[in-house]
Amino acid sequence: MHLKKIGIHGLRNLTSNEVSLSPTSNFFFGENGSGKTSVLEGLYVLGRGRSFRSRTLDLVINENEESCTVFGLIDKNDVNISLGVTRTRNNDFRFKMNGQKVNNSSSLADTMPLLLINSDTFKLLDGGPQFRRQYLDWGLFHVEHSYRKSLKNFKRTLKQRNSLLRCDRINVDLLNSWNTEFVSFAEAIDKYRKIYLVGLVEKIKWVLSEITDLGNFEFKYYSGWDTDKKLLEILEKNQQKDINMRVTTHGPQRSDLRISLDAKPANEVLSRGQSKILVAAMQIAQGYLYYEKTAEKCLYLIDDLPSELDFSHRKKVGKLLWDLGAQTFVTGVLKEDLLNSWPKEDLNMKMFHVEHGKITQ
Repeated sequence: MHLKKIGIHGLRNLTSNEVSLSPTSNFFFGENGSGKTSVLEGLYVLGRGRSFRSRTLDLVINENEESCTVFGLIDKNDVNISLGVTRTRNNDFRFKMNGQKVNNSSSLADTMPLLLINSDTFKLLDGGPQFRRQYLDWGLFHVEHSYRKSLKNFKRTLKQRNSLLRCDRINVDLLNSWNTEFVSFAEAIDKYRKIYLVGLVEKIKWVLSEITDLGNFEFKYYSGWDTDKKLLEILEKNQQKDINMRVTTHGPQRSDLRISLDAKPANEVLSRGQSKILVAAMQIAQGYLYYEKTAEKCLYLIDDLPSELDFSHRKKVGKLLWDLGAQTFVTGVLKEDLLNSWPKEDLNMKMFHVEHGKITQ
């Protein structure tokens, strides 16, 4: 699967742009503020229906426009699939696939799975547990379709239980009923995540070994409760605490992926440069495991690669992505820095100059 063409209209400082893309590597260079990151943002909007730079797309829309539109043409097993996303200032949105309206962004993610490596990727190490849960859930969403239903049911049950806990008068019988359903979905989510993590950790360690030797990492999954005890008993024991706090304090919504190096939290002992290598390896490993499970390849968006990694490590990252056969979109200030970061074997690469919001091959 690869993106053959993209059009971006009314997004930040980008003028009306339509470009044909390489099925392998696509580089975008230009001065700071030229619109390079906005190109990646447009790609992200197309695949996720939202931005990675702003919670609200109102800020993404060009100040002279009332809406922004991104469309693309995908080649999936020699079948062309068109995708389109339009967002307006009044928060109206339209997702289309092959000209037909789709109701949610999961259809976009299914069609164009993508992974992002940028400065925010550090949140995998120094951000809250929700970022590491999202990291695990990305892989499970794409390789275990039954997980989606389990996660949806769990979130619905968690919402109902939390709503009940916020009532002035708690119906204990009703709470006990929700506890039973909550435990059933929670244990299913926990099992999925633990099984998936085994293969993912294996891939992370292999990718790291291909880039550098940082030491002996441990990736340990915390379920969100003491799994030596039954979750139902924990909920019952902590019922008054949950009522007082008006929220469910145990369960997979509190889970975490704890990353340590030589028995110490990785974010406390790694340098900035080492952290960049680790989070890049974690994202690359996702793509390798996705390919192993599905025989499909995801897209990679890499923002300002030269500033994220030094020359030696850039070359190794470039080779790993080239070996995977993933379609990549990489930004940087200098053309030479991008070219020198990539394997010379890539004869299909395309180079784009971005200046004042205009993309030129």
